[in-house]
Amino acid sequence: MDGLRRQWPTALALSALLVTELTWLLPRHGPGPDLWVWLLTLPACAAALLAHRHAVAATAVAAAAVVLVTLVLQGFRPVGTHLEGLLSPLTLAETAACMVLVAVVVRQATPRASAATVAVFMAVSLHAAVVRTTFVWTQSNVVGSLLLGTVAVGTGWYFRSRDEDRERLLSSSVSGAQREERIALARELHDVVAHHVTGMLVQAQAALDVAEDDPGAAHRLLPGIVGSGKDAVGAMRRLVGTLRGGGPDVATTDLGADVLAVVERAREQGLPVRLRADLPPDLPPELGRSVLRLVQESLTNAHKHAVEPTEVDVALSWTPTALRVVVTDDGRQRSAGPAGYGIVGMRERVGILGGLFSAGPHDTGWQVLAELPREGRG
Repeated sequence: MDGLRRQWPTALALSALLVTELTWLLPRHGPGPDLWVWLLTLPACAAALLAHRHAVAATAVAAAAVVLVTLVLQGFRPVGTHLEGLLSPLTLAETAACMVLVAVVVRQATPRASAATVAVFMAVSLHAAVVRTTFVWTQSNVVGSLLLGTVAVGTGWYFRSRDEDRERLLSSSVSGAQREERIALARELHDVVAHHVTGMLVQAQAALDVAEDDPGAAHRLLPGIVGSGKDAVGAMRRLVGTLRGGGPDVATTDLGADVLAVVERAREQGLPVRLRADLPPDLPPELGRSVLRLVQESLTNAHKHAVEPTEVDVALSWTPTALRVVVTDDGRQRSAGPAGYGIVGMRERVGILGGLFSAGPHDTGWQVLAELPREGRG
């Protein structure tokens, strides 16, 4: 449906040509072969509007319509038709529809399909030029017909090149956002694991210092070292596979206070934020940092893209196995374009942690939902 909406300029232009032909035709010549020609032009125009979805079928329908018009006119010889074309053996509406279809196919289809489409329309146009009495074989008409075909192919090739450039830019930007998110997570890996490893080193050093004089005291330090090692391994499992060195988040050990501070800043910017936080008491710090980042980015997106929201709801809850983050607003979205790089970064972060993520329209607004496993990815 979105593709058809984007076709409205083409639909408007073809409709204007059809209406112009009909209003010029009926008062002067009345019903007759001209009306049949006009009616048989409608399938070609419809095919041009649907070419972006069904290129092969649209080509077949438009070519068949042109050939059928030519055969109808052949049966009405020597009367012919008063719907003459401009630099083309086809009528104005037929010419415009075929040019649009060729441009769309060249833009979206494979080079082989594009070449086949151009060849088909060259063949039906040549057939029309031979059979229809409206086309005069002058040098200007022949050159003009070739020029119209070149314009159609060139237009499609221009938009094809522009689409490819845009796709490369988008792919590069998405890769950059993913890389930045991984860098942020690797910094957190360093900060969290370094804390546990430092504790292990301190306890191990203490055990070495007392081992000769009091072996029992050294033995009592070993469970602490094992516990710190398990904590470090757990943190590494949550954040493993990333390559990183920096990020904008600043988190403390109190996630509730950090989230409340983020919410307060959003309220100062004019967002009507409601916070409902039910956090477990034993939340690992590396998981808390990710929760904070998700809330920050979700509120930033709401501030940028939600139009006149009356409520932005931030809900944090937990189960024995997962932590759930849901941020919902009821504002209209400023545009229906592709997801921004903030969404890409959040999806990347949640995926690395082994969780589930979704973001999209919800009722009248937008919702971001993330579920993070409390034990991390094994």
